[in-house]
Parts: sequence; structure tokens; C-alpha cells
Amino acid sequence: MANYTNMVKSNHDRSEAMLNLSLTTISEMVEDGEKVTVAELVRRTGFSRDYFYKNKDVHEALTNAITLQIGKVFINRKEASLLKATRRENELLKLKIISLEKNIETLTAELKKKSSSEFDLVNNL
Repeated sequence: MANYTNMVKSNHDRSEAMLNLSLTTISEMVEDGEKVTVAELVRRTGFSRDYFYKNKDVHEALTNAITLQIGKVFINRKEASLLKATRRENELLKLKIISLEKNIETLTAELKKKSSSEFDLVNNL
């Protein structure tokens, strides 16, 4: 009887973990602005297509997510990550530009000091 109880508990725990992973994946996709599809959920979770249709809670969450996304335009995951990387690179380049502009200002000020001191030397001759 103990083995049966352990098996039931193990199955229940596994089902809960699958449910949590499915619901988390669906909500992450919605938050990230990605199109929620069964094919993508199967790819990300490794669960069968049937799981997303037969499990009542998961199917309800899936239906709600798809309903929320009606009429929206989506970009695929590769494009989204490329866009994110490009934006980050742009931020880094802007910081680099600011740093270089400060260096230009510093060097220009040093050049003016040297030029004026050399001019003073020539005038003193």
C-alpha cells in the first residue's frame, strides 16, 4: 500500500510541475509579446500537443492568452532577440559616444592651454 501511495504522490507532484511549467511558459510568452501557439509551447516544454488540449487548466490559460492576442502583430523569437541585442548595442554605442565627446573636450582644453602658453613664449621673445 505504501508503494501505491508513493506512486500516486509522485504522479501528483509530476502533474503539478507540468501544470506550473505550462502556465508559466504561457504567461512569459504573453508578457514578452510573443505569439502563443501550441506548437511553440510543445517546443519549449517538451509536452505533447494533447496535453495542452486535454488539461482543463492549461487549455483555459491557452485559450485566454490566444484571445488576448487577437489582432496583434508579432515578430518571431529570433527577430525579437536580434532586436533586443541591437537595442543593447545602440545603448552601449551611445555611452561610447558620450565618453569620446568628453575626451575631445578634455583634449581641446589641453590644446588651448598649450597653444596659449606657446603663444605667450613667442610674445616674450
